[in-house]
Amino acid sequence: MRALPVIATLTFLAACTAAEPPATPPSAPPPPDVATTGFVQAQATATVPMSVPELRAFMQANPLIDFLQPTDNIAPPEASQVLSGTWPEPNATRWLRLSDGHYVIERVLEDRPDLFRYQIFLFTNSVGRGVEQIVGEQRFLAQPDGSTLIEWDYNVKPRNALTAFFVRQQIEEIDAYITSGLEGLAAAATAASS
Repeated sequence: MRALPVIATLTFLAACTAAEPPATPPSAPPPPDVATTGFVQAQATATVPMSVPELRAFMQANPLIDFLQPTDNIAPPEASQVLSGTWPEPNATRWLRLSDGHYVIERVLEDRPDLFRYQIFLFTNSVGRGVEQIVGEQRFLAQPDGSTLIEWDYNVKPRNALTAFFVRQQIEEIDAYITSGLEGLAAAATAASS
């Protein structure tokens, strides 16, 4: 019976070691079914003094990923390349190269004037050992004064109960990561609308 805790400990320690960045970008495997339950959620909001169409046009020229700031454990994207489809049309996929040399692959699920949904389903870093996928949802809500409220849900689907525990421990950092991006975008959009 003592072997089981030792094996579990060794497995856990192996899963925690840092993965080496790949030498070349990954190709996109078939995406998994989009998860609908079992998420650990982070959320950020911001209000921008632009109408929804103006903000969406601004974001097309100034992608939100350009405003993400690194945290202690999260490297922001520094480059992207479309792998299939036309970004940001539904089912288009692309890789994002992170500043630490790792990659993620994401695909568009929905792109409507008031909603952008996407799925991240491949991680070359150690995140992939504990996270099955991330489903992001950005809602654009017109306000009575002509501004737009952006709500960004970052829904992280852990692989199992053990990894869910560790994902929950990181949720404050994930909140800070997406908040940095949304605040940077809101500041740039506000400056552009002045």
